[in-house]
Amino acid sequence: MKKEDQRAPDGGRENRRPERYLPVLMAAVAAVLAAGMMAVAAAISPPYRYLVGGALGACLVGLCVFLAWDWWRYREQNKQYIEEITDLNLRFGILADAVSAVSSTLDLKELVENILGVMLALTNSSIGVVLVPDEEGKHLQVLSHRGFREEAVQGLKIPVGRGAVGRAFLTGRMAIRDNLPQDPRAAETYSEGRSPRSQVIMPLKAKGQVVGLAVTATCEEHEYKPEEVSLLNSLGHELAVAMINVELYKKSQKTLEWLADTQEYTEHFIQEMLAGVLVVNAEGDVIYFNREASEMLGLQAKEVLGINYRDMVKEREKFRSLSYLQPILRLCMEEGRIFRHHELVIEGPGGRRMTLNFNAFPLHRAKGEMMGAAVVFMDVTEVKEMERRLRQQDHLSILGQMAAKIAHEVKNPLFAIIGLADELEEEEEDPEKKRLLAMIRREAALSNQWISGMLTFSRSSFPAAEGISVRLHEEVPSLIADFLRSSGREDVAVVPELPEGLPPVMLTRDNLRHVLFNLLENAFHAMPEGGTVTVRARDTGNGFVQMTVEDTGCGIPADILPSIFDPFFTTKEGGTGLGLSIVQKILLDSGGAIDVRSRQDGGTVFTLKLPTRGVSNGYQA
Repeated sequence: MKKEDQRAPDGGRENRRPERYLPVLMAAVAAVLAAGMMAVAAAISPPYRYLVGGALGACLVGLCVFLAWDWWRYREQNKQYIEEITDLNLRFGILADAVSAVSSTLDLKELVENILGVMLALTNSSIGVVLVPDEEGKHLQVLSHRGFREEAVQGLKIPVGRGAVGRAFLTGRMAIRDNLPQDPRAAETYSEGRSPRSQVIMPLKAKGQVVGLAVTATCEEHEYKPEEVSLLNSLGHELAVAMINVELYKKSQKTLEWLADTQEYTEHFIQEMLAGVLVVNAEGDVIYFNREASEMLGLQAKEVLGINYRDMVKEREKFRSLSYLQPILRLCMEEGRIFRHHELVIEGPGGRRMTLNFNAFPLHRAKGEMMGAAVVFMDVTEVKEMERRLRQQDHLSILGQMAAKIAHEVKNPLFAIIGLADELEEEEEDPEKKRLLAMIRREAALSNQWISGMLTFSRSSFPAAEGISVRLHEEVPSLIADFLRSSGREDVAVVPELPEGLPPVMLTRDNLRHVLFNLLENAFHAMPEGGTVTVRARDTGNGFVQMTVEDTGCGIPADILPSIFDPFFTTKEGGTGLGLSIVQKILLDSGGAIDVRSRQDGGTVFTLKLPTRGVSNGYQA
């Protein structure tokens, strides 16, 4: 058909004469014959005139009949060409509809419905269905249909390999069925209530796999032409390709969603980690800086993201705390070094000394290509301080045991010396000797004071096991009043700021008295010209009450501040150096802690961390 449309003019000239020339030609030939007959009639006498005239007349009639038949044949051929061109236009329109259906949507069901409509239009059919295998691949189920009642196809499952439809899916071969028997359930199955007579079962096959079946049927006998079958095959192939592409698109969308979710989970996980995380890409630019790192180093993420690690230098004051990580990142990026459980001391925000425990490692893609480096770090300053305090507590415990032993061995002879000195002083009349005996008694008494302090240091106990506790807002004001009465100082004011509702703390009243009296005595000593001491307390909400004792005195020199809790260290004349050591031991034994901040001529603040017994706000004893 296509070759006939493109036939050369010279090869079919007898079939290509213009229709409008035939009447003119016939008139010209008739005129010539008529003129010949007239000339013969005038020039020839009978009987030859009649013979020649009859012959010419027969030629004229024969020529007219031939020309009329040829004209009719040409008209019929033109009709056939017109029908063929119309059919081609229809098929091209169907193909255009198919292309539009494939390209217009990515919804599988809508796509299949569009192509099924094109197939039905091509075969002039009113019944069609597209079947696809289930997840197990053992049955075919309806994806889209036309001409069926909904209840007839709902839940329909056709076993693969059984029946004409099941076998066509299994073999991947098209089946054309004519003269189908009447279906007794046609009224219940088909929308028009008529049984199909012709049917095409077409596997949807592409890329070596059968992804489904398309079945079209007509209620009249229909002879499927080769070109129809070829076009159906093309449509089936395009539909199969489109179905595969839609499925691939869905899988790619799911993969993208999974990747997006994974990235979101990863970012959320990194942000909420209890460790600081800093990640740089292959160029060395920071791409991750989580919340913990921001809080730990005092930098906002927006200030750090995009900064190259090479620019993290101490000269840039803003990135001073990050400058300590710069050489670590350089070793990871340039030498592929890995750091596990290393420690680093840095200068944090506000000049605070911080100890970081960190892991650092380069990041590689699956093929080994460098993609960056990461540093994961934790602030272990408090842990280190706790370890130091535990070591100090062990040291104090051992020292307390030694003090108890020494005190036990020395106290009795010391009392004997004091007693003998008293007796000798009463009997002695020589002033010089009395002075010496008084000196012996005074020095022995001072030694006894030291021994008493050592005994107190060794006897401080942990009261939690005894179930003992005190309420600060009830006990502290009365203890302050007792201290003020015994001190005799009127130029120093002690101001308690203790809110009600504080949970009880795990201390005995005697231990609280010893701690508070010692701290107040130190505060009074630091304010020889008077001042104010403020005692505050607040519930931290994490199982501790924080109590502070703040004075307005002369402060503690920076060079001796680290030593004030050491046993026997004192700057007071006649002091034992055990007061603050005993305070610290009491608090450590109870599970608490003590810290100090002081500035020369700017006052001193002792901060006590007291463990609570019970809960905050509304605790019922």
